[in-house]
Amino acid sequence: MDETPASFSNHGLSLAAWLSPADLAKLCASLSVLLDSPVALQDLAGTVIGGARDLPADARVELRLETELIGYLQAPQAAAAACQAASKLIAQLLRRAPHGLAAAADSADTPVPAETLPRHSGELAEAKYQELCAEMDDRVAAQVKLLDERQRQSYQAERLASVGELAAGVAHEINNPISFVRSNLRTADSYLGKFHDLVAAVKTLPGGETLVAAADLDFILEDFSDLLRDSVGGVDRVARIVSDLKGFSNIDKPEEDVVDVNQLLGSACKMAEKKLLPGARLVCELRPLKPLLCLPGHLAQAFLAILTNAVQAIEGKGASGELRVESRFDGQQVLIVVSDNGVGIERDSLPRVFDPFYTTRPVGKGTGLGLTVTRDIVRAHGGEIEFDSVPEIGTTVTVRLPD
Repeated sequence: MDETPASFSNHGLSLAAWLSPADLAKLCASLSVLLDSPVALQDLAGTVIGGARDLPADARVELRLETELIGYLQAPQAAAAACQAASKLIAQLLRRAPHGLAAAADSADTPVPAETLPRHSGELAEAKYQELCAEMDDRVAAQVKLLDERQRQSYQAERLASVGELAAGVAHEINNPISFVRSNLRTADSYLGKFHDLVAAVKTLPGGETLVAAADLDFILEDFSDLLRDSVGGVDRVARIVSDLKGFSNIDKPEEDVVDVNQLLGSACKMAEKKLLPGARLVCELRPLKPLLCLPGHLAQAFLAILTNAVQAIEGKGASGELRVESRFDGQQVLIVVSDNGVGIERDSLPRVFDPFYTTRPVGKGTGLGLTVTRDIVRAHGGEIEFDSVPEIGTTVTVRLPD
């Protein structure tokens, strides 16, 4: 015997609920003439509710209304095509008699409770329409969410491209003058050696010691040497800053590349360290990592956004502020952990930290897109980001990237 679908048995949807016993008898008599065969109608449980009994159980076809199974038709001597046509005819008759239920309930020996009556075809269509609408709403919401994420990623890509172009221009404009300034300082230092020789020669002449002392040439030459050395160091520092900016924006690597994540993290740390207040410190513990195929500029931007938030969180701590950055490989994935001892975030606000435009900073101090874009970048690389914070204790952000 065929198994009754659970969704319909729950509704009590059966042919017996649609037609009275008298109507069933008349219908069976008409079908017997049309099909030239003994005919029986069964309910969902396989019980004969009209027509001949003891007909072969395997000679039956399903009766459906709006795809809903409502019973079975038995006509063992009729052709299969004729039985199928008869089942469709029964469905058409029931569709055109929507009030048959009420009539059946009124004429039946035992009244049928209203709550057990099945939904008629209009109600079934309405239910399917509502289900389809709900499904379409879910699909639209998913597409809107996807488009929103892609729009933010596109915005971030354009932003990184602008930073890259700016870095390229800055690097070109600054590196050229830095090169000749550094060269000139080295040349000046070599010239200073000749002045030392000249002063030494003057001191051997009569009255030379007095002349050199009066002009304080020993101090001037010594201080001048220190000034040149400090100037060279300052020029080298500017060159390193330009190099960090260039490395951060990855203007030479706009596409996917296999890189050492520690290099990206180190560049972001150098840029974030410049924002620390006097006394606050940045501690980096970068352990060896396997090279990773990624978008270097995007990951560097994500790391800088996390570090910038941490720097802002410890501003109120003064000299006691501490920011720790750790990287390691746990055998399956790359872990980057950034923690601070800053102000923290209330527990109720944690679920919203990645929401677009949500920020705990004062008005005008943040756009609320930093962590949102960071999450999108990390997910685009197949990773995950976790955010945990305790008020007045600090915050820990963990980034997991697949190997």
